[in-house]
Amino acid sequence: MKKVYRGIWVDKIEDKQELPIGGSIFDDELTLKVILNFENFREQINCYESPQKVSEIYNDKKQIVLDWLSQVNSKMDPYLFFVTNTVQRKVQELMDVNLENPPSDLERIIKFKDNKARLTDLRGISGCVEQASLGQYLLQNILQEGYSSCYMSGAEDSPPPKDPKNHSFIVIKDPISKTHIFDISRPYLRNNLPRVLETDIPFTYELFEKTQNLLVGATEEVLPGGRLYFGVGHSLFDQKLEVIDNKRFKK
Repeated sequence: MKKVYRGIWVDKIEDKQELPIGGSIFDDELTLKVILNFENFREQINCYESPQKVSEIYNDKKQIVLDWLSQVNSKMDPYLFFVTNTVQRKVQELMDVNLENPPSDLERIIKFKDNKARLTDLRGISGCVEQASLGQYLLQNILQEGYSSCYMSGAEDSPPPKDPKNHSFIVIKDPISKTHIFDISRPYLRNNLPRVLETDIPFTYELFEKTQNLLVGATEEVLPGGRLYFGVGHSLFDQKLEVIDNKRFKK
């Protein structure tokens, strides 16, 4: 785990890891933790231990994926679409996600005893942290050679960026070194498609390790055109955000 402002960057999620997820809005320390007891899902995720099985299924369905992406005018990497869609739906199944009835903060906080809760304690009331960490655990095992992924808890915002909110998501790097945000906990609600966005510049830990207020623009790829911003920041701070938008710095 590597620290970023009010969050963390994790290259590899581990079973039994205690993942810092948050705390007081007035304190930067992450005092709440989720214990990642992935072993409880062992029988349900045995197909997610290597790239082979998922890649075989993708090869069987590749033409269907290509045809659908063409119909919606998306130029997204078809393999990346398939694997994010597959992982998202598996996470939703494992965590009993109800997209039409998201949990309240109170429902979630009462599950924490001494500032800790097990991942499985949050089934049915999971948020971005649990879904992104479980999604990363599956992705890091099944991505084909040339792709890599990591987990980040930081901040996100809508355009124009001015009020960043805490959020967790997955960062994916593809074989040609483009980086993508897989916003696994916020799919397109109408059809439950994955929300994947290409970042304006390479999205790396080094970009955020020494700053407290930087957001990077990203363009939606599955259903093209929408824009969101990801990075680090705090809505309580009265300071001008630094934003990377369309590959240009704006201050």
